[in-house]
Amino acid sequence: MISIDPHNEEAYSIVVFGASGGLAKKKVFPALWALYRENRLPPGFKIFTFTRTPLQTKTYRLQILPYMELDKHRDPKKYNLFWKMVQCVQGEYDKPEHYAALTEAMVHQETKHNQVRANRIFYLALPPIVFDQVTLNVSRKCSSSTGWNRIIVEKPFARDDVSYKVFQTSLCNCFRESQIYLMDHLLSRQVMQNFFALRYSNHLWGETLNNRHVAAVMISVKCELPVAVSRADYFNQFGIIRDLMTNHMIQTLAMLAMDQPYANTADDLRVERLKVLRQVLTPNIGDVVLAQYRNNRRESEPAKCGYTEHTYIPKDSFTPTFALVVLQISNRRWSGVPFILRAGKALNDTKSEVRIQYKPVDCDAFHSDGADIRNELVLRSFPTEEVFMRMRLKRHGENICLRESEINLRVDDRGPKELQGLPGFLLNVFHGDQTLFMRSDEQCEIWRIFSPVLATIDSDRPRPLHYDFGSRGPLLAYRKAERAGFVFFASDEWHQSEETLEYTVKRSKQLIGPHTALKPVREPRTKRLSSTPKAEG
Repeated sequence: MISIDPHNEEAYSIVVFGASGGLAKKKVFPALWALYRENRLPPGFKIFTFTRTPLQTKTYRLQILPYMELDKHRDPKKYNLFWKMVQCVQGEYDKPEHYAALTEAMVHQETKHNQVRANRIFYLALPPIVFDQVTLNVSRKCSSSTGWNRIIVEKPFARDDVSYKVFQTSLCNCFRESQIYLMDHLLSRQVMQNFFALRYSNHLWGETLNNRHVAAVMISVKCELPVAVSRADYFNQFGIIRDLMTNHMIQTLAMLAMDQPYANTADDLRVERLKVLRQVLTPNIGDVVLAQYRNNRRESEPAKCGYTEHTYIPKDSFTPTFALVVLQISNRRWSGVPFILRAGKALNDTKSEVRIQYKPVDCDAFHSDGADIRNELVLRSFPTEEVFMRMRLKRHGENICLRESEINLRVDDRGPKELQGLPGFLLNVFHGDQTLFMRSDEQCEIWRIFSPVLATIDSDRPRPLHYDFGSRGPLLAYRKAERAGFVFFASDEWHQSEETLEYTVKRSKQLIGPHTALKPVREPRTKRLSSTPKAEG
């Protein structure tokens, strides 16, 4: 248990704005609880909620109980202590005097234990429409004069470059860049850190990540679930490109493509990311494939229907639930290498990964027909966190026949457990580490990249293609990626049906031979450990 140290002179106040919303209930408070349970929050911390609707701690804790993942054997006592650290404050976002009441509550807690240095974190789990009011009032009424102040902002970061300018101006007029944390908790810290170590500390990969060796890069975020009713209004307004590509996916691209920072500091890394973003060419509508899932006529569950068949979605909605965008980077290292962003809902699988696909060997002694044999470096962040290299080796037997194999590059996971997801990012905020948080000018470049094509989509309202619920997406997207230079293999997504699997199997046999076996699904490690081993037949 963390108790307040009477000799500790530092107080930490965490203010969650919009605590009655889904983001705070499902993400923020479970993350704070995870930190408290593992004794990772500093002594002298206090959590405050600030909402327009009146909240009471005893009722609020019951509302978010389903999301807290409690262990009934070890957590109840500590869970009760956690809620003693929470205080609810009610107020209107546009009333400065209500922020004064919040400040009074924080000061009372700080002086109660003779803590002379006050550090404050403000988490904006709010819709963008009230950002300017909240940031202005927080900076004027709630900022600490004796410690540091940090503000966390969740996506969406506006809708386009025009609205983002207003957002950026409001934010930067109230807080310094060193105080602003633009949050994207979908990133995997461990996978990206492993990639940095792999690239900058190993000659083999450091020398091959360029346009002389890499044929294409694909960044994928796939989800097998449909658009949920709780996110329907947001998603139908913003769409799949604004939801995922203008933050998480393009930030991943920047970290993959950037040059080595001058030093291992957050400032130097963010400078290199910004350089890459400025070199990404603006795509046009011809570089984009848009699609929307439809009823596949086989599912019995009512929720597994077409996008416009949901009761909470307008029947005439053209909002894409799948998008593929081909981007190019204009610099010496990556010129000519397509970076393909692919994201979708109601697909065959749920996974988040990067595939860096190498060019085929010039001379293949095993295939006289000049087959396109490729290696891949795969960075997977979900459902498992792993880094592996896809290779080709000889199959057992007298004949020369290739089989797929992997070099697993994951670090040994027997060491101390690392906090992942939002808890890990919150810990970074406490430590003042901005390495994996975007700078406001980075997001400005991101909107420069995407705004023209988004403006075309908003004005022309092109009718999206259709793909079946539970399929791999539209076939045209796969053909688009292949024309750009990426090659799909059946073993990556072997459990698919429909025309896309037939198409990929045919291409895969042409590329790596008819004797290549289809590989089983890669299950999360927890499932593999809990399942009973079966004899191979």
